[in-house]
Amino acid sequence: MGVIAGAATAGTLMGFGYARGATLQPLNAVAHMFAGSRAFMTTGFQPMITGGALLLHFLSTIIWGIVLAFVAAPLTGRARAAAPFGVGILAYLLDRFVAPNQLRPGFDELLSSGEVTFIYVVLAAGLAAGLWVSSRQLSRD
Repeated sequence: MGVIAGAATAGTLMGFGYARGATLQPLNAVAHMFAGSRAFMTTGFQPMITGGALLLHFLSTIIWGIVLAFVAAPLTGRARAAAPFGVGILAYLLDRFVAPNQLRPGFDELLSSGEVTFIYVVLAAGLAAGLWVSSRQLSRD
């Protein structure tokens, strides 16, 4: 679940960066957790910055996928279908209003409020796609 959401949100971040002429900059901003302000200024591929940002980004989305797995496990029907969007809202609220600056994703410093909100919509949709795929695989077994 989290890998699908991670790929979708990373692609969306790169799309927003492309629109600004710096494809990797919003994704690289995630690396601020270990690289400091240098990550915000890195517009292109830097192995340590971009690689670290991808690692942190995918770890985060995988953790949200694990949260979703626990939340969705006892649910059925509409409640199960709504669970990824609840987890997406939770991620948005925690990242935007609860987490200290050092643990925030960083791309929120470079993107508009609407773009940041859209990233979390994509996160929820990616988690929903992952939940759907995992549900289909379980039903075949």
